[in-house]
Amino acid sequence: MKALRILAIASGLGLHATALALLIRSGRSIGWIVVAHVTGSIAWGLGAAAMFPGARRTAWWQPAAWALAFPVAGPLASLAFAAILRGPEVDRSAKRYIIWNDQPHGEWSTKSGGAAGQSIVEILQSPRTQLRRSAVLALRDLDPQVAIPLLRKGLQDSDEQVRIYAQNILSTMLERFEQGIKQLEQRLGTETIEPAVATRLAEQYFELVYLDVAGDEETAAHYLSKALALLEHAANGAPDDGSVAYLGFKYALRARDVPAARRWHERLDAHRPEAQHVQPWRMELAFLEGDWPRLRTQLAEFVRAGHVNPRIEELARFWNGPEAAARS
Repeated sequence: MKALRILAIASGLGLHATALALLIRSGRSIGWIVVAHVTGSIAWGLGAAAMFPGARRTAWWQPAAWALAFPVAGPLASLAFAAILRGPEVDRSAKRYIIWNDQPHGEWSTKSGGAAGQSIVEILQSPRTQLRRSAVLALRDLDPQVAIPLLRKGLQDSDEQVRIYAQNILSTMLERFEQGIKQLEQRLGTETIEPAVATRLAEQYFELVYLDVAGDEETAAHYLSKALALLEHAANGAPDDGSVAYLGFKYALRARDVPAARRWHERLDAHRPEAQHVQPWRMELAFLEGDWPRLRTQLAEFVRAGHVNPRIEELARFWNGPEAAARS
């Protein structure tokens, strides 16, 4: 398959060069010039699309359209676009947020290099009290998955006002979160359980565990068990929904339930999921099973596929590096 992609790229460039040569030597061969240019663009698109990550590899028409519209700059632009798409994902905890200035007039800070150029995590560690207060207040507008861990850090701040802000926002956020769960539970008790409702409630139960809101380990295990039971119902009601199988696989791994994880993995494989998203969880399953050769093989496959995940790349260097022989 790789050889065919290389052949397609080479053919596309060769046909473009042929069209350019015909244009320079004789402007009258317009028919052959158009044929060579169009055919070369299609060949280039089929080959260059393989450089795109994930599902975008099927969008071969994008690089083909660029090459067709811009004979020289088009291929270069498609290569640059592929490089951007294959770049590392932005960490949500490192987003940039605008916060209030220390100035009395309270305008929004827009100057680069100051507080507006810092991440909210950095601002919460700033020695400037007013900046930390403003950063905590800004957490009200974030998703609970991002805000709750940061609010917990705010509870340990040296400034009393920061601690008060963090406590009030955290309490309000958790109250809304619990109310949403109660509403979903009431729907399950008054009507036929719909797969979408069951899946949503399972996600909420998992968030209680993920955000460390559930309490002790026994309570967390209880919520994970309830989430898996709901996903089982959702999978029976919507067998064609691969996202349910994906959630079941992930939640079973979090519960350290290896038999359940295997069953969900088999269901997930039936939907032919994208390897880039599922492979890390397959590695987790291999780790829980203690299958070290399979784990090393999966790590090597992930790296060879060109997927971008610094954490997995670091693990691959550890498991498949020179020290792997000593561990074996």
